[in-house]
Amino acid sequence: MEFVQIIIKLLTVLCTPLILGTMYVLSKIYTYKSVSYPKNMKKTTRYTVNSYFNLPYEDSTYCKHSVNKQRFHKKRVPEEIDAIVIGSGIGGLSSAAFLARSGYKVLVLEQHYIAGGCTHCYSDMGVEFDTGIHYVGNIEKRKQILDLISETPIKWDKMGREDGRFTYDEIYIGNDKYEFRAGQEEMISELLKHFPDTDRDTLNRYFDRIKKTSQKDSFFNLKIAKPKWLVNILSKYICADFYDSINKTAYDVVSEYTDNEQLKAVLCSQFGDSGPTPKNNTFFMHASIVNHYMNGGWYPRGGTSSIAKAIIPVIEKAGGRVLVNAKVDKILLDENNKTVIGVRLVKDGLVIHAPKVISATGIIATAHHLLPDECKYRQQLISRVNNIGPSCTYVYLFLKLNGSPSELKLRSSNIWSWPNEDYDKMLEDFYNDPENAPIPMFAGFPCAKDSEWEHTYPGVSNAVILTAVKYEWFEKWKDHKHKKRGGEYMKFKDIFKQRLINEICRYYPQLDGKIMYADVGSPLTFNHYIGSTFGECYGLDCTSKRFVSDDWLRPATEINGLYLSGQDITTLGFTGALMSGVLTAHEIMGYGTLLDIIKGRNLINDIMYMDSKSRGE
Repeated sequence: MEFVQIIIKLLTVLCTPLILGTMYVLSKIYTYKSVSYPKNMKKTTRYTVNSYFNLPYEDSTYCKHSVNKQRFHKKRVPEEIDAIVIGSGIGGLSSAAFLARSGYKVLVLEQHYIAGGCTHCYSDMGVEFDTGIHYVGNIEKRKQILDLISETPIKWDKMGREDGRFTYDEIYIGNDKYEFRAGQEEMISELLKHFPDTDRDTLNRYFDRIKKTSQKDSFFNLKIAKPKWLVNILSKYICADFYDSINKTAYDVVSEYTDNEQLKAVLCSQFGDSGPTPKNNTFFMHASIVNHYMNGGWYPRGGTSSIAKAIIPVIEKAGGRVLVNAKVDKILLDENNKTVIGVRLVKDGLVIHAPKVISATGIIATAHHLLPDECKYRQQLISRVNNIGPSCTYVYLFLKLNGSPSELKLRSSNIWSWPNEDYDKMLEDFYNDPENAPIPMFAGFPCAKDSEWEHTYPGVSNAVILTAVKYEWFEKWKDHKHKKRGGEYMKFKDIFKQRLINEICRYYPQLDGKIMYADVGSPLTFNHYIGSTFGECYGLDCTSKRFVSDDWLRPATEINGLYLSGQDITTLGFTGALMSGVLTAHEIMGYGTLLDIIKGRNLINDIMYMDSKSRGE
């Protein structure tokens, strides 16, 4: 009995701390709120002063420039900045705006003369042209997030509304045309018209897999989870299905559902939205794009520049600023190269201090240009970036057309024109002989997508057309000044201009003789205006190499106070960059703890809660 009592006492001594600890943890979980005011919220006055006059920002009547064209001047730099964002693409703007909603004073620095990154429009010859956003899908979900950081909610026009079919993509493979219409049933019905021997149940199973695969977002949510060592271990198990989908190609998975090569080509025909051909693209990225547009394509009413114009006031009302013509030369670190202290601008070498810096200009540019040479983290980044490589690049053709969209009978749907079903061979032939080989093409008419266009620009239309190219074709002119690259460069661009004009006139013969103005942008144009390094349109190449269990493409970096945002952190395109901004704001504000994960707490719900309280709900 004495021995038993000793054992009982020993167990009591050993178990009591465990029981008490368990009870403490359970009580913390129970009492921890799943929604509240934003974590680490700053109490600041949400008010700003106009750049040019001592008037409230809301009195825009007196603004000399548009909200997205406020030129940099050191007098316009706010005092006591909480964070600096380099780059004003949607990744940078969303990071800044979510921080601003939580009281942070953020300075956004943009090297271009207009803010917005690839969401910006530029004006020339009396019309505007979009530069990066050609359509957005899954708008209901994205709008919920955008509305939280927009002074006035952005309105969206659905593509294909002109005939009620809601076609967002027209696919041409050789001489065959296919329409991608909003809705899974509509898509399947359209496919069965062309491929009647295909089983409907098979297509339903395929699209069900598309939806299931595209919803594997745990990998991205874990980017802010802590501690990182534990995340790396758990990721292999939690994200097992995700890793399976990135280690299979789009072509291989589609081949599980059909042996018909033409049908495979049709199902994979949106590969231009991510870059790699179906035999090189991950199934996850393929599924994400297909599912993204499954219920239709949308375009911001008033043009893509309306996005930045809606978000910037939110940043400025918290005391921040968004300033253009403000190219950053270097990110500044302390003497040990371990902590960020601010940035140095190219202009006059002006130094601006801040405890946090968010680089939203792309990880390639961050590694190659922004970090100091002596920084060890820079060398690690360059090695990792080189292992993945840059994404594809394009030549853009911008057209001004004589006649309104209605008069010219322009459709709001995009065109993907592929000369043949073997996409790898098609690109190989074109890259070997860009002057003569059949040319692949994407084309869209922003004027037809935007329901306000004919009121804003009566009697004229615009078109944005592009084709894939090799950066090395233009590399010999990379050190020449913009618009001073010489006659040989212009002659080379003219090859693509004429070929793309001929191509678009095949689909719209009524445009022959209606072209009032044509301009070509090359990969070097991307470098100049967007700050890319190799003309990359989608940041890092979208292959399985960027999705690894030991994930280093995270908002937080190895340098204290330095964060990353943009499509490299998540996935490419507008939606990927937008969501990266959400993640970066989460990281800075301290979300991602085990309690947050267990209780499902996040910044989005907290801001919604704060807004409901401000409305007295």
